Amino acid sequence: MRLFYTIIFTALIGAVTIAAYNVSYNRFEKTALDTSSERLSLYQESLRSTINRVSHLPRVVVSHPYTVEMLRDGTKVGVLNQYLKTVSDKADSAALYILDADATTVAASNHDTSESFVGNNYRFRRYFLDAVKNGQATFFAIGVTTGRPGYFLSEAIVDHGKVLGVAVVKVEFKELLEAWSGAGEHVLITDQDDVTVLASDPRYLYKPLKILSPERLLQMRGSQKFTGYDLAKLDFTSDDGSFRGRVDVDNEDFSISTVGTSELGWKLHFLTPLAPVQKSAYVFAAFVLLFCGLLASLLLFMRSREKQGILEAKAIEAERITEINTQLELEVQVRKQTEKQLRDAQSELIQSSRLAALGKMSAAIVHEVNQPVSAIRLFTSSGSLLVKERRLKEAGGVFEDIKKMTESLGAITSDLLIFSRKPVSKPKLCDLNEAVENILLQFKPELELLGVHLDLELSDQAVLVKGSKVRFEQIVSNLLKNAIQACEQIQSSNIRLKTWVEKELCCLSVTDNGKGVPPEIMGQLFDPFFTTKNVGEGVGLGLALCYAIADEANGKITCENIDEGGVCFCVKFPSQSLAKTTLTDTVKELVDG
Repeated sequence: MRLFYTIIFTALIGAVTIAAYNVSYNRFEKTALDTSSERLSLYQESLRSTINRVSHLPRVVVSHPYTVEMLRDGTKVGVLNQYLKTVSDKADSAALYILDADATTVAASNHDTSESFVGNNYRFRRYFLDAVKNGQATFFAIGVTTGRPGYFLSEAIVDHGKVLGVAVVKVEFKELLEAWSGAGEHVLITDQDDVTVLASDPRYLYKPLKILSPERLLQMRGSQKFTGYDLAKLDFTSDDGSFRGRVDVDNEDFSISTVGTSELGWKLHFLTPLAPVQKSAYVFAAFVLLFCGLLASLLLFMRSREKQGILEAKAIEAERITEINTQLELEVQVRKQTEKQLRDAQSELIQSSRLAALGKMSAAIVHEVNQPVSAIRLFTSSGSLLVKERRLKEAGGVFEDIKKMTESLGAITSDLLIFSRKPVSKPKLCDLNEAVENILLQFKPELELLGVHLDLELSDQAVLVKGSKVRFEQIVSNLLKNAIQACEQIQSSNIRLKTWVEKELCCLSVTDNGKGVPPEIMGQLFDPFFTTKNVGEGVGLGLALCYAIADEANGKITCENIDEGGVCFCVKFPSQSLAKTTLTDTVKELVDG
């Protein structure tokens, strides 16, 4: 038992620790996600601010009076180079330049550097083609000259309805990337194709979150958007294959928070590492485990003190018991003598009970065979007279009836063997109508002698049940005999015997017009050895046997007083049902109960 409680207590501490870990993990993760949402909003605003800071520069260049003159006449190039450099430096853009109608750079803010765009042709860039077509354009790409990624904003230079060139500004987000790296945060930005264009970790750069179609890859190569990169898919796993929720990136668990930028069509992804969250949850769970351990130690200490007190109390009690035992030893001899006398008296009582039970059993046997023996005696006398009068045919019928009654007696006495062994015969189909007719042969002389009128209503169809034919005849015999005895002191005695089929039930009823059964003994009618008759008139086994036989065949017997006077016994059996128990088991159960 002590081991059991130890296991239960250990399991309880384990369950509390696991629950503490899960609760703290969810709490720490929620806090981290709330922080990531705040950081995402900040980075979204920083990105928007960086682009807005230079988004107006193409229009400024387009509106400069020397721009159109330079593209038309080829003059003022030096002045415009210096102008573009000054404007770019003040706006902190990566580059500001002008393309002519053939997409060749004619002026640039970096004209005097080794990365000068002057003379380079950018007809393959979408920001040139879209600006010529639509007036304005935006485009992200890796610079073919500098090798650094940037976001390009362009606007067409139009003079009298003719496109003379395109003004372009490039922003490289250098400060934003440095801020991400300095903060040690995992942030990345994907474009409309879900390709990573900006990332705090270079390992994530220029890797799509999904596999791109061959057509789209061909278009990107044509515009040289990601020059020098094969655009291999980012190595990550998630439950649904998408880059959201909990994601494993390069064997590191992250919780992804995402926010979109409607003006750019980009998405900002903040990757919250779950390792610190897990570590914090482990620390909290360890603290809870330590607290539970201390609490358990305290409880064990208190329990130990309690047990010590109990042991001391038991020691005192033991001393007291020793004193009592000494006194009890003086009474042992007297008690032993008393017990011997009680055992002797009990043995005598058991012997008396056995003799009484034997007497009741003998009375039961007499009760069962008395009626057939009386009928045989009467039929024998009648048969002798018929023989003397040489009415041999009628005498043969009488002797045939005697034969049937002796067979019935043999069946009854063989059934009494049930009290010593179980029957091996199988139940058979029996017709209750036939059982009634056989019993009436025995009772007909007695009914005529007593002047009892019998109303017989047998079902037109066979009333078939499964069981022992002799036992069904015993039911009819006992119920009919009870009805005759109930009508002994009635002037116009009347007994009604009826069989019928009701749904799936086969029914038998015996109704008399006697005085009925007092309500106070109604519940004892079917108890073995219960009788209201005088000594020598019966031992109270008739109705008990009826109950047992009915129960053996899965049937039920009931008794109720009728308003006109008298009592009605009704037995109902399942049609063609098999007996569920033996008569021995049922009678023994009634006797024992």
